[in-house]
Amino acid sequence: MTKAWLSRQGVPFEELDVESDPEALAELRSRGLRSTPAVVIGDRAMTGWNPGQLAALVGIAYEERTGTPEQLLSTIRTILEASLRAVRQVPDDRLALRSPDRDRPLRELAHHIFRVIEVSVDADVLGIFPANTWLAPGDVPAHDSAERIARFGETVKAKFDGWYRGTESDPARFTRTIDADVGPRTLAQVLERTRLHAGQHLRQLYVFLSWCSVEPEVPLSLQELRRMGLDLPDETF
Repeated sequence: MTKAWLSRQGVPFEELDVESDPEALAELRSRGLRSTPAVVIGDRAMTGWNPGQLAALVGIAYEERTGTPEQLLSTIRTILEASLRAVRQVPDDRLALRSPDRDRPLRELAHHIFRVIEVSVDADVLGIFPANTWLAPGDVPAHDSAERIARFGETVKAKFDGWYRGTESDPARFTRTIDADVGPRTLAQVLERTRLHAGQHLRQLYVFLSWCSVEPEVPLSLQELRRMGLDLPDETF
């Protein structure tokens, strides 16, 4: 999302892939940065997704917006349900299929969609959001079937629904501050990031299904996701 945001804002940048470029990884580490995406300008840098902080770093005016509590929660529920449908369609023998943008198997991507949503609940419960730790990439070899991943997704859905049931009528709850690793964020901003993150990965999951010659069941198109308020890029990967 960082690359797409910079492109949409007309900010030129040089992209370095730390997974395939040891020198780029060494440069990242030399600056004390331990996660990606990272944006570096001179001696200033940031990691993670915080569009307001990113705008300040690159020197442009930007007003960060979020959906209403009702929009945020309903959109995440919709993405959860679509993700469950899509994951259950993945052939078990294709779970090790690799992503074109990074060395990540399909089973990891599918798990990650649900994990992104789970940690947003944890952020509200605990009042902290160390995304760089909670969302650190990692394969899950134990996920040897699509149904196993879907069961994890169902668990996350129950957790999300249980925690947020009836909270839409309490707008003050969504303006309280969460201590995030990218700086103070409101709960609404955390949930906005969550729906963007999960929505983009859902789009990638649909691409994987197409590579498996599987037609997604009732997919959410990019246009539908944008109508729900998700400011997603044209690019899938």
